[in-house]
Amino acid sequence: MKLLSFLFLGFCLPLTIFSQTLEVEPFEQKLKETPKAILLDVRTSGEFGGGHLPKAKNMDFRSADFANQIKTLPKDQPIFVYCLSGGRSAQAAELLKKEGYQVTELKGGYLKWTTKLKPLEGVPAVAHDAAWDVEAFAKETANGKAVVVDFYAKWCAPCLKMMPTVDKLASDFAGRVKVLKVEADGNQAVLQQFGIDEIPSFLVFQNGKMIQKTSGFREEAQLKELFDQAIGTIR
Repeated sequence: MKLLSFLFLGFCLPLTIFSQTLEVEPFEQKLKETPKAILLDVRTSGEFGGGHLPKAKNMDFRSADFANQIKTLPKDQPIFVYCLSGGRSAQAAELLKKEGYQVTELKGGYLKWTTKLKPLEGVPAVAHDAAWDVEAFAKETANGKAVVVDFYAKWCAPCLKMMPTVDKLASDFAGRVKVLKVEADGNQAVLQQFGIDEIPSFLVFQNGKMIQKTSGFREEAQLKELFDQAIGTIR
């Protein structure tokens, strides 16, 4: 009788509610290990239409009926949530948790996922730049006195935001610094050669020797430092 009462009590107890925030790699791994998971993109439909994580479901956090929409989700399935950079998903995670859902949030959101070159769905077709020949690329970096290499992608928001600034600095340093642009799509050999696993990334070469490797979004002053390093103004 005691055993039956214990079993009955165990079945009646609610699931422990928790919320966690994970970096890209553990988030991806946890998602793979959770077959019944619901992947929820809380960006706008326009953002979602420009590309999203594979098999994601879209519910706009800023829509008037978001709170009612999430109530339609089954509570026996864990929710994995993300937005562009983490602000909206953090608020959405709080609402989901209050409603009794198990929630895992992607730290850094879609931007961080894309910079780690993770798989995407729904990205509009774009014309890609010509791929670099590995030998030709090596020759360009070896022969140049001062070279800055910009690794980017046409679907990478931080890359696109920095591109006008990179172009401006290339003009400002014309004749002193050579700028090479490498699109991540189609140039895996070059990325592997230099261990580039995140974009945007930059390499700085001085007299054929790589003196700097960095990644992530940079404001104009920080980008200018790379050009100054290339010509030896700063170390």
